[in-house]
Amino acid sequence: MKNIIKLILIVVVISLTSCEEDFTNVNQPNDGQVLSTEEGLITVAVGMTHHFSTSTLAPVVEISALSTRELGNLLTFVTPGELVAGGAGLPNDNAGITRLWSRLLRDKGAAESILENVDAIEMDPGVKSGLKSYAKFFKAMTLGYLVQNFEQATIDNNLSGSAEFSSRQDVLAACIALLKSAKEDIAANPISDEFSQKIPGINIEMSINAYLARYNLFAGNYDAAISMAANVDLSVMSEWRYDGSTSKNPVFAFAVEDEPDTKPQDNFGLTGALIPEVNDGRIEFYLSPSDEVESPDFGGHGVENLKGFFGLGNESIPVYLPGEMLLIQAEAYAMKGELDNAVEYIDMVREKNNDVFGVNANLDAWAGNTSDKEAIMDEIFRNRSIELFMSGVRLEDSRRIHSNFVPSQGEDFYSERNRNFYPYPFEERFNNPNTPEDPSI
Repeated sequence: MKNIIKLILIVVVISLTSCEEDFTNVNQPNDGQVLSTEEGLITVAVGMTHHFSTSTLAPVVEISALSTRELGNLLTFVTPGELVAGGAGLPNDNAGITRLWSRLLRDKGAAESILENVDAIEMDPGVKSGLKSYAKFFKAMTLGYLVQNFEQATIDNNLSGSAEFSSRQDVLAACIALLKSAKEDIAANPISDEFSQKIPGINIEMSINAYLARYNLFAGNYDAAISMAANVDLSVMSEWRYDGSTSKNPVFAFAVEDEPDTKPQDNFGLTGALIPEVNDGRIEFYLSPSDEVESPDFGGHGVENLKGFFGLGNESIPVYLPGEMLLIQAEAYAMKGELDNAVEYIDMVREKNNDVFGVNANLDAWAGNTSDKEAIMDEIFRNRSIELFMSGVRLEDSRRIHSNFVPSQGEDFYSERNRNFYPYPFEERFNNPNTPEDPSI
């Protein structure tokens, strides 16, 4: 019941979408009641955490995983089938794309509502800095997931239904600015234990550093990406937590529980030279063998059973992984032309045997050509694809690292990706006159 109340309170914060919503519930408290007290804002923060971790995270992971072959499609339902086919024929009324867009906007709107109201309320400085820094982190995170999947996004929600769209680079700059501001909030007033206990499992400070590293890498700010990744304590766990009943691991719910329609493809969906080495310890961490085969309508790939962070309904999901920080540094060094440094960080991931989450490859040092930048980038992509499996970043990784790859069209179900960006949902286009033209693919 408490979780239901929290979700209702989030719905009240009607800056939750960039398009108009027309619904009323007389049993809901009004905006003033929710947003004018410390308790109300904390409840919104807890509620948006619950909604993101149990609801929004599902399409964040699933939608791009179907486009990048992480997931195989066992049945013939329309929504996953359209995503697996991809290409120029992917319709903008696909239910998965609509869920991805609308749920991210909803959570972003909740964070915006906290930021719009928190300074007007008297409260302990450590609670206020907790609320402000966490809301800024949350807004940056949801914006980041939007531009990982859509060519442009709305930085700020708008009740009128006419939110302005911004370019990818401008959105990434906004993400970075939000996270830098969040660090300043914490530096001025450390987050109190009182607030931290309201968001159990999440280390806000380390999560901010990790996402600063992530978005600086995406933006091409390589020195900043290296610096921020180095500032993440790799022994610290930050995770979305679940109890398996009132809050259930969302990836377990769609990819493991009750004979799901999607399961992981063999070899993490990698093919050719990118197939993982047979003794890679991450295979056993994430996958268990299965004799099942994907529907022949979608390529007939072999599929495996999903383990790792997703095998049970009460399994926690990391907010970020330590291996990502090492691979961010590897990629940034490679892009700077410092190939020896890049290989050093690749080897840290390959040889890792003490990961705090247990994601250990236990491999030897890389035996590839250490003076070949393209080969190094392929090894980085392979390790990101395995290390960060089912974390919602592979579409971004494929588009960034293999930028010259042309997405497949039609019935090529073995290509690395079948879209660059998704079309904007029909509902957004119908309600918001500022919606850009859909990307061609």
